[in-house]
Amino acid sequence: MSTGLRRAAAALLLLAAAPTVWAEWRVGGGIADEIDGRRTGVATLAWSGGAHGQWETMAGFIRERERNGPKPRVPEAAFVAFGRRVRWQQWSASAGVAWVSVDNDVLSGHAQILTGVGYDIGPVRLGLRHMSNASTRGRNRGETFALVELGF
Repeated sequence: MSTGLRRAAAALLLLAAAPTVWAEWRVGGGIADEIDGRRTGVATLAWSGGAHGQWETMAGFIRERERNGPKPRVPEAAFVAFGRRVRWQQWSASAGVAWVSVDNDVLSGHAQILTGVGYDIGPVRLGLRHMSNASTRGRNRGETFALVELGF
């Protein structure tokens, strides 16, 4: 098992140990935007709690990509994030801090900011997320990904 996958598994175990409100768990999958012409898959597990789901904890995994150029690949990345989510009817917006397992030209530095918007259709949430360090440490393209999450 790769290091990133082990870290993601450990983060998921920590999330599972959190106080459980099963109606607030969401498992997600999606696609990360292109880096040098290559997209890749994303998997997430999130827990929302507090009044009206105002707090969110998320763990995720972004698959490795092959690419052209001087660096032949973008390595896999595991991340954990904690932030605030506000809801209005079926819409939501979130912002928080994240820690990512890699330090490269896509996600430079381990400390990141994770922002997102979502639209709920029953137990399904369609979302768009962006993770970046806001150029606080070196070149950082960030990762943008579309997610489909299922609540249970």
